Amino acid sequence: MNLDKQHLAGIDNQEIEVPMESIFTMPERVVQFGTGALLRGLPDDYIHQANQKGIFNGRIVVVKSTRTGNTTAFDNQNGLYTLITRGMEKGKIKELKCINASISRVLSVHDSWEEILTTATSPLISILISNTTEAGLLELGGAIDDSPPVSFTAKVTAYLYHRFSYFNGDNSKGLVIIPTELVSDNAKVLKRNIVWMAEQQKLSKDFIDWIDKANYFCNSLVDRIVPGKVSEEDLSYTDQLAIMAEPYKLWAIESDNQDVKSILSFAWVDSTVKIVPSIAQYSELKLRLLNAPHILCCGIALLSNTEFVKDFFNNEILDRYIQYLLFKEISPIVEQSGISHELIQPFGEAVIDRFKNPFLLHKWQSIAFQYTTKLNMRVCPLIEQWYSKQSEPPIGIAIGLAAYILVICNQDTTEPSFQDDASLIILRHQEYSDFTTRILSDPKIWDKPLHNYPGLTSIVHTIVTHIERQGILATINYFL
Repeated sequence: MNLDKQHLAGIDNQEIEVPMESIFTMPERVVQFGTGALLRGLPDDYIHQANQKGIFNGRIVVVKSTRTGNTTAFDNQNGLYTLITRGMEKGKIKELKCINASISRVLSVHDSWEEILTTATSPLISILISNTTEAGLLELGGAIDDSPPVSFTAKVTAYLYHRFSYFNGDNSKGLVIIPTELVSDNAKVLKRNIVWMAEQQKLSKDFIDWIDKANYFCNSLVDRIVPGKVSEEDLSYTDQLAIMAEPYKLWAIESDNQDVKSILSFAWVDSTVKIVPSIAQYSELKLRLLNAPHILCCGIALLSNTEFVKDFFNNEILDRYIQYLLFKEISPIVEQSGISHELIQPFGEAVIDRFKNPFLLHKWQSIAFQYTTKLNMRVCPLIEQWYSKQSEPPIGIAIGLAAYILVICNQDTTEPSFQDDASLIILRHQEYSDFTTRILSDPKIWDKPLHNYPGLTSIVHTIVTHIERQGILATINYFL
């Protein structure tokens, strides 16, 4: 049996949550640029759950921009897809299955551009969501009169200009625009690019003013691992669009405007949608409490031959290390920055659950991609903050740095196991007996060389030597 609207009655609703019939008559209120798993596993999940509870009462018309694949699966399944939630939540396995009916239709820009523009004339459309690539958000090519326009910015500009023209510049017909790309100030970037595009295309000043005054551009942060397809054995029917997601989810949307909050009424369905005046603290939590431990544990995992993230906790010593790192070093540093303990503690506990997820096969080797860059972005600011209050080096972070040095230095130069743009510089230092000091003090490697922090170079050197002689597990056991 194939998943579609006609076969819903034949699906066991004790095992899988089935959408209410009334959802299929709800109007389109959202235009979404992107068909990817993240959008279907996060924003579309919230919208579907809100529709199920009679809160939002609106569906999504999805714009497919890429040439790869087609819309056939969406067409055949009436936009339906199964979302399987699997993972750890508060230390226990959680598994849910839900058929999502948030998508009314999917239109390809290459086959249906005029039809896409026609949706811009609907007074009920009030929200625009996007998830192109980070590079795609910054791309500025093409003209809005092309069919379709080449770049993402040109497509959105064309869509908004069509709406502006149809409604004669009515300020009440602006949209709430929420990019979800992993770019800092993503909405500000998109708005700036749209204004630039409008100026380059010599569109009217009235349109540029309408962009500024009638539309709400909201920076946002999305956080949920949605690894993609699921096994056919997981379902009693055929679903070409089924995806899996972890239980953890967060969508932080930046706005203090009451009209925005009213339009985004789907946020009422779940406290993990945060409409807040600033998303900075959520970005900081993710960067420091999730991303920083990821990269600091990476070298340790590789040195201990631990292949997957979930397996890190199978070893008592490695488990103890990450608990110490997260709650004894990084959490206090983040709290110094002004984020409350009430936010930090549950976020940190959720990180442990996420790392332990037995259904995710996330390889440490893939995390090591651009290892040095990630340390610069995620960890070095933590070290600087640590030393603003402490005089002794952070031992957990130091162990992570020592593991990093050994992993980089032990890579095969002809067949490296992962890409790191700084690896050739680092390997040149390996020829010297004081290679640890040379690596930590090289301004070509670090945004802020690490040898200036009291005791840090010395302890990292000591740990490197200990790992070389005793191994990573014995070293962690000795120092912690």
